[in-house]
Amino acid sequence: MHSVLVYHTISSPPEPMEADADISPEKFERQLRWLARWRRVVPLEETLRQSGRRRLVAITFDDGFRDNLTVALPLLEKFQLPMTLFVTAGFLGRDTYLSRSELREISEHPLVTIGAHGLWHRHFNRLTADEARFELTESRRLLSEVTGKNISLLAWPYGECNAELERLSEECGYHASWSVWKGTNSMHSRWRVPLGRRDDLARFVVKSSGFYALTKAKWHRMSDKNVRHTSVCRSASSLTASVPRETTN
Repeated sequence: MHSVLVYHTISSPPEPMEADADISPEKFERQLRWLARWRRVVPLEETLRQSGRRRLVAITFDDGFRDNLTVALPLLEKFQLPMTLFVTAGFLGRDTYLSRSELREISEHPLVTIGAHGLWHRHFNRLTADEARFELTESRRLLSEVTGKNISLLAWPYGECNAELERLSEECGYHASWSVWKGTNSMHSRWRVPLGRRDDLARFVVKSSGFYALTKAKWHRMSDKNVRHTSVCRSASSLTASVPRETTN
């Protein structure tokens, strides 16, 4: 299985971001140096086409932080490694996020592909069908308007999706979509490997292997299955306890 890596911000804030999603520039550079030497790093869409035995690696970024342009891109240039940037369209121009002009600038770079990450970074599993469709179509429209490019790739915010959303993604014009362990790993729920400040080089090496992605995905699916089973059992027990017992005289 190919490894699709997920980054967010390349920075060193004094307090960890949610889910420890920040990675320092120094650590990011060490990871890129290792990838350039030991892995074949390809544009994201190539992981969809390749069916050979050699495992590939693709680099993705979520949200659209400004440091993706000012910090990450120069390091990617140094090692000539491509990346896909999934942008939350409604965040453009906010503090710490790319402006419209900065998005336009980074979209012109030959190493960069732009994809959508929703309009307002909402939990799609909690939206109505109409709300989800609006998020998908409007984010794609806005990003196309700013970059002048066709936006055909999607990353689900919070890595969440389900079968209905996968179908909706295709209906809304996306060629492929990526989650994080959710979905069926089909064309509109491809699995990705999240990275953060706790990932030292040894941990990163393991995460960049296709074996890790497949094993971790299976673990998450088993965990979700156990949670659902426990929930059903608890509901059944609660229902049983609420039924009055028959008494005999």
